[in-house]
Amino acid sequence: MSGRPAAVRWLTPAIRHVHLVGIGGKAMSAIAAALLDRGLQISGSDLQASRYTERLVARGARIHMGHAAANVAGADLVGHSAAVSSGNVELTAARAARIPVATRAQLIAELFNAKRGIAIAGTHGKTTTSGMVATILRHTGLDPSFLIGAAIPSLENENGHLTDSPWMVVEADEFDGAFLEYRPQIAVLTHLEPDHLDFFGSTEAMVEAFGRFAAGVEASGALIARADVPLLQGPVQRFGGSPTWFGPGAPWDIAGYQPGPVRCTIDLVTPQGPALVRTSLHGRHNAWNLVAAIAACVAAGAPLAESAAAATAYRGADRRLELRASAGGLTLLEDYAHHPTAARVTIAAAAEMPHRRLWAIYQPLLRSRTRDLFAWFADAFAGADLVILAEISSPPGREADSAISSADLAPTIHHPDVRFMPAFDQIVAAVQAEAVPGDVILVMGPESVAPLADALAAWIAARETG
Repeated sequence: MSGRPAAVRWLTPAIRHVHLVGIGGKAMSAIAAALLDRGLQISGSDLQASRYTERLVARGARIHMGHAAANVAGADLVGHSAAVSSGNVELTAARAARIPVATRAQLIAELFNAKRGIAIAGTHGKTTTSGMVATILRHTGLDPSFLIGAAIPSLENENGHLTDSPWMVVEADEFDGAFLEYRPQIAVLTHLEPDHLDFFGSTEAMVEAFGRFAAGVEASGALIARADVPLLQGPVQRFGGSPTWFGPGAPWDIAGYQPGPVRCTIDLVTPQGPALVRTSLHGRHNAWNLVAAIAACVAAGAPLAESAAAATAYRGADRRLELRASAGGLTLLEDYAHHPTAARVTIAAAAEMPHRRLWAIYQPLLRSRTRDLFAWFADAFAGADLVILAEISSPPGREADSAISSADLAPTIHHPDVRFMPAFDQIVAAVQAEAVPGDVILVMGPESVAPLADALAAWIAARETG
């Protein structure tokens, strides 16, 4: 693209062995999977095993638990996630051995910018929309490569894959400015609200970054943006072409939305005429994600009717309103929602399912984010019948100590039944004591809340067999 300096090539033919620090992360594990598809030798390290590291080991990756200088021995290139500090022992060893060191964003950019790229950006809905686009394009014959922030069941539970197709779908994360490395032909802006203010410093700086991202989309390509999001108006104006708008009253719109116990029906309005979509996903937010995804697929050359039909194949993503257990009249759902808006729309989606009571169990992510978005939480849980707040998840080294706690947040939430339970075993005990058949239990939060969801899933399964 004109005006850009020549990019450094990291994945040259001389690179045979890539070592990834933080390989168990969502983005890094996707990169690892894609590089395995390329035929490279992959090693990596992380602090603990996960379903992602287990899949990579099964494919031949060598993964170390814990960081050590010896882990980088033999590597031609070392990559690392944004969560890894510059003083990490493996990065230090790599530099001492004159092994090139690349960031997550640089590796994704090299893979992505070599293709006709479709980048999905926005505060909410990136993972879901990325999975939808990749699934629809596969079913319409375009079979794209993809790098997505969660395992996608409709894509063989992979989160990263390289194909011979000229197309590639990437979840373009704004955290640490990573998405500014990408040069998409097609981009989707799903939403924009204040987030990651610990990195950006202000909402204005975040909006400016999205403007730079929009300016980097090929002018001859397509920028698809949500029309009723005020903060997106400025960034979209920096796109060099004519934007494609979706949302209420926009050229891409929803004429009807009918939720059902198993499937939801969506009547689409498009510039090419109406289309009918049936999906197993609940929630109006997911309906809008589908509108954006289909618009992106049509921009890539997939026929509208085929794209709408193929949308049925998408069955969700890992930890996105995921059904974890259903037995004895109890249903357990898990979702990654870690922003108050995400919590609100996820609760609304869960409420569409038949239920007696809807439990909302939430663990906020980061004390700094909780502080920055404190007022946003007040009405986030109104759709639930009962709210339980776990203590804030604050990964070591991610942020300076702060006195803020979920105990401070609980009294500010506009709901008649809000409980602060700092320990997961307290929450499990409360559910075991009070849940009755017909209840839907929704667990929301970052990956750190997974042990709670696992414990509840095991208990529900035991009720059925006990």
